Amino acid sequence: MDASVGLLPLPRPLMTAEVLDAAFRLFRAGILRCLPYSGLVVLVLELPTLYSTFFAPAGGVGAAIPNFSLISYGVVFLLSVPLLGVMTLRLNALAKGLRPRFRTELTAALSRWPMGLFATAFAFGYPLLLVWLRPALINSLPTTALVFAAVPVLWPMSLFVNALPAFWCDGLSPFSAVVQSLRITIRRSWRMFGAILATLCMVSVFLMLSTVIVWMMSPLFGRADLFLIATVQSTLFLVVGAFGVPFVLAVLIVSYQDLKLREQERRGERA
Repeated sequence: MDASVGLLPLPRPLMTAEVLDAAFRLFRAGILRCLPYSGLVVLVLELPTLYSTFFAPAGGVGAAIPNFSLISYGVVFLLSVPLLGVMTLRLNALAKGLRPRFRTELTAALSRWPMGLFATAFAFGYPLLLVWLRPALINSLPTTALVFAAVPVLWPMSLFVNALPAFWCDGLSPFSAVVQSLRITIRRSWRMFGAILATLCMVSVFLMLSTVIVWMMSPLFGRADLFLIATVQSTLFLVVGAFGVPFVLAVLIVSYQDLKLREQERRGERA
């Protein structure tokens, strides 16, 4: 299925519900074309967990190399950046009614890979820091407190996350992409905050559903089949993640274009 002609550029500023609706239409149009890349992204993200769960022996490579966990997550970040770039470029082309070109997207992603590291770090650095601090937060705060604390801490994320579509879709430098994200979001951060919160809630529903399915299946397997249970759980998370990553990118693309249009109209009114 092709994206609706005229989805981008947007004909007018959208409300938050309309942003999510347009993002879902873009996601539906591009899911089959992005699924191989999103599957690779989720698989790359799961590599440290899969290795430590199924392959890392006691006293093995991870024990021999200091800060092995930090190195593995660095490798994951390096591999994820070009894959996210290819998917963002593909979804942006579909939103404009253009035919995706694999060679063009791959060339752009690889040529901008070093700069993409900085843009992605600015866009997702704050939530990645929270994920890295998650074990310490879990040990110091109850689960209920974490849920309520997660809401206000999303606000700084809403200011910088648009640097990713600004970098890939508009071809800006990493610093210019961050400035662009702050410029169009600082006065409308609540809009981006609402889109992020709604997106996280929708993705979390499917992640929780996967956990419930594994929990319901565990009595059938028995305690002796913990390896099988872990395999099923990892597989379900991979499937949900493979569909969730393109949807998140679609929301970012549409939200970025909406905020950019609002900023252009504001400047036009001042002029």
